[in-house]
Amino acid sequence: MAAKRFTMDTRTFTSIWKNHTEKDSANDWRKFVLAIFERFATGNQYKNMDTLTAHDKNWKKWDDDAKYKYLSEKAYSKCMAIRKSIKNHPDNKTGFEPALPNGYKQRNGGTGSSRPTGADLMNIFMGA
Repeated sequence: MAAKRFTMDTRTFTSIWKNHTEKDSANDWRKFVLAIFERFATGNQYKNMDTLTAHDKNWKKWDDDAKYKYLSEKAYSKCMAIRKSIKNHPDNKTGFEPALPNGYKQRNGGTGSSRPTGADLMNIFMGA
C-alpha cells in the first residue's frame, strides 16, 4: 500500500500564504505553518486526518510544537514548488516571486540555508 500523503489544496494554501505575508501581525513562518495545519487537519479533511492517524494515533493531542514539526518542511516544499511555478511561467515577465513569511530561514532552528547559492556554485565551476 502506498504511503498516505498530507495533501493541501494549492489555491487554499496560496490564499493563506498571501494573507499571512500581507499582515504584519501574521507575517511569521510559525504562525503560517500552524494556520495551514489548522486548515488542512480539521473539518472535512478526512484523508489528512487518516494520514495523521497513521502517523500518530494521538495527533489530536499534539501541541503547537508537534504540529509545527510535522508540517513545516512540507509547507516549505509546497511554497518552493509554487514559487518555481510562478517564476517559470511564461506570463511572468517581471520575474515576480512571492515572499515567504518571515522566519522561514530559521524554521529548523538555524540561521539560514546551508545550501549553496547560484553564485557559490558558479564559483566552484569557475575555480574561484
